[in-house]
Amino acid sequence: TTYQRADIISISGNSNGNNQYAVVLSIENVNGVKIWNENINPKKDGQFSTLVIAGGGGWENDGTYILKATHSNLASEIEFKFFT
Repeated sequence: TTYQRADIISISGNSNGNNQYAVVLSIENVNGVKIWNENINPKKDGQFSTLVIAGGGGWENDGTYILKATHSNLASEIEFKFFT
């Protein structure tokens, strides 16, 4: 999907794993620099969610940004477009 400055990015998922460990979320900008991160403890059913406001430090350039999620030994990532 595509976002612009001040858009709200909704992130949610299911950890499908050991819920005693946090899900580590991060966003990298077009230069590969981590500009946001958050650790979320999944609920008992494995569900997790958070909100991020697009913009601020590190969000200066248009292009492809990467959202990464890591939980225990599992990792996933997705790309999205951001325009200033």
